[in-house]
Amino acid sequence: MMGLIGMMLGVATAGAPEIKANGSVVLDGSKVDVYWDDGDTFMVVGNGTKARLDGFNTLESYGPVHRFGPGEDALFEIAKLAGKTAMETVWTCTTQEGSGGYGRSRVACPELRKTLLQAGLAHVFSVGGPADDAGLADQMIAVKAGLGMWKGGAPEGLVTSVHSVDEKPDQASTYNRVLNLKTGEAAKHSHSQIHAACSWVCQQGSCLLYVPYTQRYGSNKAECLK
Repeated sequence: MMGLIGMMLGVATAGAPEIKANGSVVLDGSKVDVYWDDGDTFMVVGNGTKARLDGFNTLESYGPVHRFGPGEDALFEIAKLAGKTAMETVWTCTTQEGSGGYGRSRVACPELRKTLLQAGLAHVFSVGGPADDAGLADQMIAVKAGLGMWKGGAPEGLVTSVHSVDEKPDQASTYNRVLNLKTGEAAKHSHSQIHAACSWVCQQGSCLLYVPYTQRYGSNKAECLK
């Protein structure tokens, strides 16, 4: 399989956003400068290629933030610390088969995943089946020690994404994703509810602030983000 670096060499960089690096990774054998958005996504500087890291998820630091355990403010700081941790080390990463969603490449950075999970700065994340045993074991270290996001204990389930049925016209139902902490799978939970922008949506002991994607940036930004 052609790695991410190989793909980058074959595409034009004209029009790619100019952005300043805040870290570096060794990606598919080559060291590249990157901009970390948070602890689980980065952009390759000079190319604009975006990567979503595989097997884990960090809490959101903008828009749909979480609320559970140690509290909203504490969780916001944990989300920021996850990104800071990612920036401070040159991690070894490899491009994986499949998509990372939203036009991003799927990339594995095993040591970063282990570091964040064991510190309670991330949680395991899998779609379509359970997470791997190594990731669950790393997460359990943090849960048992009450580290990071688990300082106030672990909820029954962790809401990872929220949708409102009115996001699309003539839609009768939609879904939220809720992570099963025992299996690591973020499964869809169907519903037909309408959520107001900037409202808290709670399931299984955790909450996520609902901010429609169309209201996260620009002139149409939701009131709670201003």
